[in-house]
This record gives sequence, structure tokens and C-alpha cells, in this order.
Amino acid sequence: MRVMITGGGTGGHIYPALSIADELRQRDPSVEIMYVGTERGLESKVVPKAGYTFRTIRVDYFKKKLTLENVKRANKVIKGLNDANKLINEFVPDIIVGTGGYVCGPVVLMGNLKGVKTIVHEQNAIPGKTIKLLSVFVDKIFTSFEESHQYFRQKKKLVYSGNPVRKEFGALEKGQSREAINIGNDKKVIFSVGGSGGAAKVNEMMLELFKDDTLGHVEFHHVTGPRYYDEFKNRVEKLNLERDNVYVHDYLDNIGQYMSASDVMISRSGALTLTEIATMGVPSILIPSPNVAHNHQEYNAKVFEAKGAAVLLREKELDSNVMKHTVNQVISDQEKLLRMSNRSKALSKMDATDIICDQIESLIK
Repeated sequence: MRVMITGGGTGGHIYPALSIADELRQRDPSVEIMYVGTERGLESKVVPKAGYTFRTIRVDYFKKKLTLENVKRANKVIKGLNDANKLINEFVPDIIVGTGGYVCGPVVLMGNLKGVKTIVHEQNAIPGKTIKLLSVFVDKIFTSFEESHQYFRQKKKLVYSGNPVRKEFGALEKGQSREAINIGNDKKVIFSVGGSGGAAKVNEMMLELFKDDTLGHVEFHHVTGPRYYDEFKNRVEKLNLERDNVYVHDYLDNIGQYMSASDVMISRSGALTLTEIATMGVPSILIPSPNVAHNHQEYNAKVFEAKGAAVLLREKELDSNVMKHTVNQVISDQEKLLRMSNRSKALSKMDATDIICDQIESLIK
């Protein structure tokens, strides 16, 4: 079996793709997998480390306004189609899997034109432009949220699979995670992160929470993101907030353990993050990024809010008083925490990767 996988730009597109690749390899060690991305995307660093053949194409996204720059980018898309054509001719895949990001457009489209079986996976509640465009051509469309089905016309192609997540997340247990990272079971823990790159607004709100004396019993673990770390640490020092219950990290390789160990998570609401939160049944306070296409993070968060698994705080309405009130209200109510945890867990689909891989094998046969 020869499988070409493409998707990139953010971890939300890359890690589900790698989960699919890992499962296919586990099922059949002889499977041949080629991952197609871009030179400057995050995938160029992550995929080779995961042990997969990685190749690149030339492609770029279009800006909303009609500009000369878009003409140049259109030329790059044509080059991307040619690059994709060469890679498909070289690798001769049995199927092509697209997980989003503009890089997967030329690869999946060219595969379809050449008669290769193609599938796409949409992580968000609001489909991205690339996946929506490709949905017309592909054999199957996999979704992480049933709420996204209303945006697709090709209803017969739709499969509600959930979002593939690394299997180690499902195996994490709160007590074991706390022991591994040296957190006592008698403590309330808030874990906060602004996405893989960090988020200025989340960092600002965490500083306000560190100042709140009513939260002195809470242990904070906050990930700033590498680009914000030095500035954030300096502010913590200047405000005399270096306490034995405040831990600041620039980045964490074992982020799953910290998520599992927490009583409440404060986070952006990217699809992959929400999948990991649900897998471990963590109550969450979600601050959607307003700087994403179609405001999809807010729609993702609304699904969790509607199910009682999370509290949604819109960035434009957020200040220190709102943040402190919300956190105190959630962290001090044990019944609420248990209820949110159960409802979060109910949103998880641990068989997402199996559903997609079963369909891949079926389409090839």
C-alpha cells in the first residue's frame, strides 16, 4: 500500500495526519508513506523527525483582495500543480489523504485528475477554503464536528470520524501524570497555553490571575510560547509574582501530561487542542483566537460551550475582572468541575483514526 499524505501550516493540520500515518504503519509495517508539505511550513520540521519521507511543493495562499501579489501567487499555484504531478508520477500512490492547509490543494486536486483515490479531513466546525473546494472532487470527506456537515453539499461523501489524536493522549491518567511532573494530588491545578506559538492576550490574562490572592491555593503552569517567554518572565519578576505556585514554560514536549494533570485548562480553541482536551476529559475556559479564517475557533468553542464542557470567553469582551471571576467560579465548584469533565469526555471520539484508516483500506481494495 502506497499512501501520500499532505497538510501543513499548523499543528492542527499536521498532527492528525501523522496520527493517520502512524496507525497505517502499525497495521501494515510494509506500507509506504510520502508526506508532502512546504519548505517553510511547520511540517518541514515535524514530519522528518517523525520518520516519514518528506517532499515539498511550491504553493502559496491567496489574499482576500485582488492585488498584483495574488497574480504572483497564482503563478506559484500552477508551479505547485506541476510539482504535485511530478511527485504523484514518481511515488504512484494508491490513495492521497489531505488534512488541510493550502499545500494540500494542488496535491489532492492533481491526484483526483489523475484518477487516484482521494480523501480529506476537516478538523474545524467551520470548514476551511481548501477543504471546501476539494470536497467537490474527493471520494470521502471526514469531519471532526457533526456541526460542520451543513457547509458541505456532497452529503453522501461525509463521514463523521472525529479528529485523529495521538494514542498516548488516551492512555494518560491524572494521578500518574501528576506523579510524573511532581504535582501533589491535593492541589488544584490550572494549565494554560495560547497555542503552539503562544498568544499575547492569554499571556496578559495569566499575569492578572497570578496577581489574584484568592487563587493562592491554585498551582499555575503556563506556556507562553517561545517568542513571548523572555518578555513574560521579565514582567513576572518586575511584578514580584515569582511564587512557589507559579511555573512558567516557553514550550513543553510532554504537554499531554500537563493537560491530564490539570483541573482546568485555559486555552485557545483550535480543533486539535479541543480534541486532546476532550480525550482526557479536562474542563476548559476557552479564549478563541479572533485572527483565524471564518472565526472558526469561536465556532469550535461554541460546540464545547453548548455541551457544558467549557466556558467561552471572547477576546473582545475579556478583561482582568471577567477572567478572575470566571476562573474563581469554575475552580471553586467541585460539582461543576466534575460535570464539565464528564461532558468534555463525552465529546471525545477515540476511534477517529481507526474510522479513517478503515475507510482508506476499503477505498484501496
